[in-house]
Amino acid sequence: MRRILGVLCILAATGLAMPADAQPVSQERLKSIVSMTPEQMATTGAWTKSAHERVMAHINSIKDVKIRELVLDMVVKPESKVYNAKANQSFLASPAAGGKGHHYYPGGLPVHVAEWLDVAMAWADTYEKVYRVEKVDRDLVIAALVLHDWAKVWYEWNAETGLVTKPQWYPQAWGGERGKAKWKWMGEHGAVVYAELMKRGAPESLIIATAASHFDPHWDLEKDGEGLNAALAEAAKIVNMPPIVVQPGKQMAEWWLVTYTDGAWSFSHYIAGLTALKAIEEVAVELGLKAGSLDASKLSGFVLSRVSDFRIYEVYQKAGFDMAAAKKFILEVIQDSSKYEVKN
Repeated sequence: MRRILGVLCILAATGLAMPADAQPVSQERLKSIVSMTPEQMATTGAWTKSAHERVMAHINSIKDVKIRELVLDMVVKPESKVYNAKANQSFLASPAAGGKGHHYYPGGLPVHVAEWLDVAMAWADTYEKVYRVEKVDRDLVIAALVLHDWAKVWYEWNAETGLVTKPQWYPQAWGGERGKAKWKWMGEHGAVVYAELMKRGAPESLIIATAASHFDPHWDLEKDGEGLNAALAEAAKIVNMPPIVVQPGKQMAEWWLVTYTDGAWSFSHYIAGLTALKAIEEVAVELGLKAGSLDASKLSGFVLSRVSDFRIYEVYQKAGFDMAAAKKFILEVIQDSSKYEVKN
């Protein structure tokens, strides 16, 4: 209590005081939060856990047995047969970004995937209804969207910093700087999953659909040695296999359902994600934690596994873009998160 009072005095003196009606957070409460592992945060957050369950339901809806079993094996037991590496964390506990941005919290990966799966299925329904096509291959779309960021299971939460680190074997990102194209995410997590699918004998249509999450099969097909075909060639080289080449005029409609669901991430990354992370960090500092510290990072992961960055942004937006309203909401979640957690 003495420390809390001291922190409140410092905040008042520096102009960083918490909302007038806010109740202080006990040291015991903060300690219980920062002692949690990323796995514990993701599995006890009601909405992160439910997102994972939605992903699993989509996977189990895949009618093609071989594709369903392939996707289930990669998600339930994440292991790279190409790099001979098993993941140290679950798909459920993984983030969807390697640094501050979209879905940067334990459980962020399944949330990211669940969002696009639901959007893509609605798009498939609309496509059939409006254009009178007989049937969209939902197996292909679901499998590609589930797996497009699969390699982020190696975006591991560092126990010493609370930040994401990647193993030494992980391919380096490249592109944009050495050529005139725009794709600076060549290599990286994409190369891992495309190569893995090739190694496991996945259908070419699925490998291309998965890569299409990062590259438009028309506009991003190839430019200055980069793009979709270059990414597929890079993956093929990793596993010493012939490259897959997408030919103009021979592109599957389903690939674009993957492209333009995952491609709609700028709001979640640059706006909602960064705004929420900034608000949480300010709250952490006001609670006496050092900005960027392990405890501050873990507090952020805890909050965002309870309420989404989208929800925090909604509070901020509805309050006339008032950061104080967002911070008050975050503080309330820290004080009592029970209604946002899995019920025993």
